[in-house]
Amino acid sequence: MKILLPLDIVNPPELMIEYLQQLVPLADKELHLLYVNEALPAYENVLGTQGEFPDDWRQQVESRALAELKRTASLLESRCLKVDTEIVSGPPAMMIETVARNENCDMTVLCPGKHQIVERILLGSVSAKVLKHGPGTILICRPLEKPVNRLRQVLIGVDGSANSKDALRRSVEIFNLTEDRTKILLIHSVDIADPLKYLSPVAFISALEQNLLMEGETILADSKRILCDAGMSQDHIDLSLVEGKPHHQIIKTAESIRADLIVIGAEGRTAIQHFLLGSVSHKVARYAPCAVAVVKRVHQPTAN
Repeated sequence: MKILLPLDIVNPPELMIEYLQQLVPLADKELHLLYVNEALPAYENVLGTQGEFPDDWRQQVESRALAELKRTASLLESRCLKVDTEIVSGPPAMMIETVARNENCDMTVLCPGKHQIVERILLGSVSAKVLKHGPGTILICRPLEKPVNRLRQVLIGVDGSANSKDALRRSVEIFNLTEDRTKILLIHSVDIADPLKYLSPVAFISALEQNLLMEGETILADSKRILCDAGMSQDHIDLSLVEGKPHHQIIKTAESIRADLIVIGAEGRTAIQHFLLGSVSHKVARYAPCAVAVVKRVHQPTAN
């Protein structure tokens, strides 16, 4: 498995490595460290006109980035299977997505920032774009309240879609969820789109809600079976059927159980449902109190 880890020259790499190690076992992973030198030609032109600014700005930034990449690589060499580095120039989100595809990375790890305000600003730009367009699993790292060696509590949102089932199977492998100390809570939220609530008869909405609740029980039971087939003990899996907006219920539950990680598929069950509900994965990634892994379905090429 190959992981893309974009870095900057502001935040200490030690913290990023610590967050990542708490979530993903690195011993058998390959890491590709990336620094994106954002193209700001207008800013560079202004700097170049200043007589007291002796050196080329881009060269200074890349020299500092190279030093940080080498230092980070040295910290990781004994902890992972392989580590390499790369510096590219261009729009950050686009370059991260491009490198992830070119290097066939299975996961891209983003650490938006330490402070909540900064984090949400970044999630409105670079991280949000990578989350939407980047390939493979996108992991949004956040520091845990108490550092741990292994994941203790993982919350997985399920909706019965093919993408959701694929996310279940892949999350077991990616995060080594078969560890004895890892507990899983599967959550399914039943929510009827507001236009239907306002425009449909009460009796119809009541019957629809009951049908959705019964379907939710089936989805949760099927999701538990998938995890057990993947090697998890059924004693370590709990189920939660709730009513309300999926992103709100997932975040609320994550807070109540002090989850270390939330795992969610990237798409809804249908295009219409996805449109009506909005981007659940984006809202969860933006407002969750812990790390979030958005697991995208691997699309196989169609055979001719």
